[in-house]
Amino acid sequence: MSRDVGRAVTVTGGPRAGPPTQQQDLVLRHEHRLTTLALEVLRLLAKPQEDVDRLVADQLEKNPALLAAGPRRCRWCGLSLVDGRCRACGGPVGLMAEPPAAADERDEVRLVARQLAPRGCERAVDVVMAGLDARGLLPGGLAELTPQGCAPAQLAAGLRAVQEAGPPGTAAPDAAAALLAQARWHAAHGGPPLLVPLLGDHLAAFATDRAAAAAALGVGVAEVDAVARFVRARLTPAPLPSGGGPRHPAPPDVILRAQDGEVSAVVLRPDDLGLALAPDGPGRGWQTARAEARSLLDVLDRRAGTLQRLADVLAHRQRGFVLHGPAAHRPLTRAQVAAEVGVHPSTVSRAVAGAVARLPDGRIVALADFFGGAVSARAALAAMLGSPRPPRSDAEAAARLAETGVVLARRTVAKYRRELEEGS
Repeated sequence: MSRDVGRAVTVTGGPRAGPPTQQQDLVLRHEHRLTTLALEVLRLLAKPQEDVDRLVADQLEKNPALLAAGPRRCRWCGLSLVDGRCRACGGPVGLMAEPPAAADERDEVRLVARQLAPRGCERAVDVVMAGLDARGLLPGGLAELTPQGCAPAQLAAGLRAVQEAGPPGTAAPDAAAALLAQARWHAAHGGPPLLVPLLGDHLAAFATDRAAAAAALGVGVAEVDAVARFVRARLTPAPLPSGGGPRHPAPPDVILRAQDGEVSAVVLRPDDLGLALAPDGPGRGWQTARAEARSLLDVLDRRAGTLQRLADVLAHRQRGFVLHGPAAHRPLTRAQVAAEVGVHPSTVSRAVAGAVARLPDGRIVALADFFGGAVSARAALAAMLGSPRPPRSDAEAAARLAETGVVLARRTVAKYRRELEEGS
């Protein structure tokens, strides 16, 4: 969506200079306004794919002029379907259906964590996963685990890998810590800003006396009530429950592919999903329904087009991050992407909030993870702290990082180390 979307020319009256006459000249004034369609596109940009799918499903039920034929491409990998089946996902793929899962969620987390863990810490991942309780928590922390031949540093590295691979809150020592970890994730990905202070500093008051919690933070009770509704809907004291069977995530907003060392992005459009207008029908009511269906398809198509342009830039700028993980992440801001695409930075923020991308290896990551300035430095420090020979001081860590080309001040190393420890 370019910057001149919604430009309007307004004709106003202006008094004629000179002798007072009751006549007025017409004056042209340029104003920048968002059209109704542009506002709808921006509104849908701020919604994750799961919410967009609910909207489409609701309109398919209500509006006979909107049809859902067989989709042309898979919702999860973007490949063209053959007789309604995806060759990669191994089954029929409907508009709202979900792909078959090969393993339960805990096994998926374990396998991904083993890939993320430093070399030699794979067994430590298995030890941590075996120590999780029925809710996916790690009561007592690492101290309660049977080492099984793993060094403390290896267990710490295994714990960090499990927490990175699992849903936010996985392997937390208790339910309160799990909720706080989820609050931090949501706050960093478009959730209410009050989440972290309420759950981190005022949890007891938040649970029993919202007026007291609101007074402590200097905000209105209505704001605290809104956070409470968000917590009930999005947070859970059991981040990785056992016996829950395979997890079926919502389709990704962006699909990233890798071929011959290059990364490309795919965002499905309405016709890829089989959405179309029904043929003309009789009566004025039908024409109204058809106009509403056409408007929805137009908004969905523009949303997909905006996401596609953003995803193309992210795939190019963060090619290393997509192919090799956080250690290859490059500093990138929303303003830089906005300038390259030709949109306002707020448009990038709306598109990123809550949106996810499917990486070539099948992992799902938040689009917000593509931005930031210290991801690779944090990853390098985390790997060093979890290595068999961790640094004995922040100054030593800074010196060893500098030898690898990562230049950080000792004070910055101390800050990142504290954040990593809090995250674990």
